[in-house]
Amino acid sequence: MKITIFDTLPSTNDYCEAREFDEDTAIIAREQTGGKGTKGRSFSSPLGGVYLSLVRYYPCKAENSFSLMIASCMAVVKTLEFYGVHADIKWPNDVFVSGKKICGILIKNSFEGENVKKSITGIGVNVNNDIPQNLADIAISLKSVVGEVDVEDFYKRLIGNLYADYSVDEYRSRNIVLGKDKREITVIRNGESRKAVAEDIAPDGSLVLKGGERLFYGEVTIRF
Repeated sequence: MKITIFDTLPSTNDYCEAREFDEDTAIIAREQTGGKGTKGRSFSSPLGGVYLSLVRYYPCKAENSFSLMIASCMAVVKTLEFYGVHADIKWPNDVFVSGKKICGILIKNSFEGENVKKSITGIGVNVNNDIPQNLADIAISLKSVVGEVDVEDFYKRLIGNLYADYSVDEYRSRNIVLGKDKREITVIRNGESRKAVAEDIAPDGSLVLKGGERLFYGEVTIRF
C-alpha cells in the first residue's frame, strides 16, 4: 500500500473520493481546513492531530460491510492502548477516553454486486492538538492524558491495526451504549427524541433495543 502525507488538505475523505488509486492508499493531512464528521457536521482538525483516510479496494462482501466500522473503531482503541490509554466506543463510530470524544470516524463505501468495491475510512484523532475551549467539556486529546507522542509513529501503528481482524464481540465489549447496567439512552430521529434501553449490537451493525426494535446507524443519533 501507499502512504501520502500533505501539510494541509480541505478533507482527506474528499481527496480520496475524487480519485482512484492503483492500490490501497492512506492519505494523511497534518491539518484539515474543512474536516467533516457524520451528517455533514464540521470536524475540528488543527495541527497536531492525526487525520487519515484509508482507501481499500474490495475489502469484504457487501453483507459484511459493518466489519469495516468494527475494524476502524477497534484499530483506534488498540492504538491508544499501546500508549497506555483505555478507550471505549460509542455506537457506531466514536471513540471516547474518560467520557470525552477523542476520535471521530466517517466511512463511505461504494458497492459492486455483492462486494464492497471501494471503502474510504476517514479517521480523525486528537493526538497532540489543543482542544478548543468551546469543546473542552466534550473532547479530549491524547496529549492531555500522556503528554506529546510521535504523530508519525501513531499513524503508522493505526494503519497497521486497521488491517487486523476483529470480532463483533470485541466491538460489543468496548461499547458504552450497551454497558453492564443496560443504561437508558435517548434516541433522536427526524427531530423527535425518546428514551430506550440498548441490549445488543447485531453482526450487521444495528443496535438492538429492549423489545427487539433495531436501529441502523445513519438513521438516528444516540445520546446519554
